[in-house]
Amino acid sequence: MDIGCQILCPFMLDQFYWAERMFWLGVAPEPLKRNHLVPDNVDDTSIKEAAEALSQAIQYALSPRVKECAKEIAERISVEDGVSEAVKNLKEEMGLF
Repeated sequence: MDIGCQILCPFMLDQFYWAERMFWLGVAPEPLKRNHLVPDNVDDTSIKEAAEALSQAIQYALSPRVKECAKEIAERISVEDGVSEAVKNLKEEMGLF
């Protein structure tokens, strides 16, 4: 199984929670701040700092540790049937079950 990687840069609402959650689960690097992708100042120092933050995030996301965490989670959720569970819950809530 090929496990992809993710690098998150939240900018509104619940994206901050979910980006942190992915980091806590070990399947993504620490979320990037907006200025890591779009520096406030367009000067050599800001651009180099942003590039370094992105480079470190990419290296972390591609690490064997992150891939192993993602693989473990994928294996755990692969046995779930989320659609059937959701339909069951909806039926119960609607009094059809």
